[in-house]
Amino acid sequence: MFQLVKGSAVIGMVFFALVSFWPALDSEHKGPARVIDADTSEVGGKRHRLYGVDAMEIDQICHRRDGAAWSCGREATAALAKFLEGRTVNCDIWQKKTRDAYGRFISICYAGSDNLSAWVANEGWAIADRDANRLYNYTSQEGMAKFLRKGIWGGTFDPPAEWRRKQQVGERP
Repeated sequence: MFQLVKGSAVIGMVFFALVSFWPALDSEHKGPARVIDADTSEVGGKRHRLYGVDAMEIDQICHRRDGAAWSCGREATAALAKFLEGRTVNCDIWQKKTRDAYGRFISICYAGSDNLSAWVANEGWAIADRDANRLYNYTSQEGMAKFLRKGIWGGTFDPPAEWRRKQQVGERP
């Protein structure tokens, strides 16, 4: 009887170790990132949209406090690209299967211990999704960026979803 219990314990530990380290073995969504815009990157040939944030679109224009227009979308994209330069990115697909309307994986991505959604919100390049899962809700990072007037919070802008809607109907932003 003791041998059976001992054998079952060993099998259980091996199974637990395999399951625990499985994400580390999944290199399909790990590697250098090619930044598409401030909330979309290509990792391992697959596009990943950051979960929990909506960042400025690459062609989006914002306005500084003095009213001067600036290319906030390009600046946000460049900031993320610089942050990720030379770093390995690991993306975990939200709920293991989620894709958006454009076929991108909805993912929680990290560069080392840095959560990229938290980083873009903290740097003022994205708006937090208030409906995101509470473990991945970046409203506090957004609030701090807003308080410090970082990135887009240093002036005025259309929220990215509103900007996209205006582009679709042909309005001038």
